[in-house]
Amino acid sequence: MNTQDRIRKILGLLDKAYGAPASFAKDDPVDVLIRTVLSQNTTDKNSLKAFAEMKKVFKRWDGALAAGTRRIAGIIKHAGLANIKAARIKDILAEIKRREGKIILARLAGLDVESALGYLESLKGVGPKTAACVLLFGFGRPVMPVDTHIFRVAKRLGLIDRKAGIGEAHEALTNIVPKHLIYGFHLGIIEHGRRTCKSQTPRCGVCVVYGLCRFGKKEYFKSRYINDT
Repeated sequence: MNTQDRIRKILGLLDKAYGAPASFAKDDPVDVLIRTVLSQNTTDKNSLKAFAEMKKVFKRWDGALAAGTRRIAGIIKHAGLANIKAARIKDILAEIKRREGKIILARLAGLDVESALGYLESLKGVGPKTAACVLLFGFGRPVMPVDTHIFRVAKRLGLIDRKAGIGEAHEALTNIVPKHLIYGFHLGIIEHGRRTCKSQTPRCGVCVVYGLCRFGKKEYFKSRYINDT
């Protein structure tokens, strides 16, 4: 079975286990960018709460740009590292307005993927994952964001080299996952990482992709899971 067939099989099994992801719907690219910045080093629950508070207070991103860093930090406190993230958000919004004349990223739709990623990663505090999220969720571009769950699970499944760095993982997974499956792969693998393929204690005993996994310790963790239950 070649790699792309394995990926299709893996996603089919994950969809049966966790349910297929909701249909794709583009979001505002600036919203995606700020939401992803808030998600850094915290849980989705905390970051989404902070983002909802920002959107409640600021009806337009110009309002956030005009606000003081301390005020923003108070609004996004649920996301953690509030002072750092508040300053980062203001810097990003200011730079986008300087480049575009207003806080909008529509111009990226006309750029090729490499140029669009370069634009985003040139913003202070925006790395490969955040940039990829903006292109995938804001523009529907076939770019794979790699978070800690995807990085871990993809290595265990043998989809990327176990010695690969996270930067290499972004490029490798973007290249090997069929373009129309990137959205589903991103969401499905994250869900699997959260619920089953955990970092320290993977639940190999109930893993639906056990037979397709190349994790060297899967038999050990399977027997450990069975013995513990």
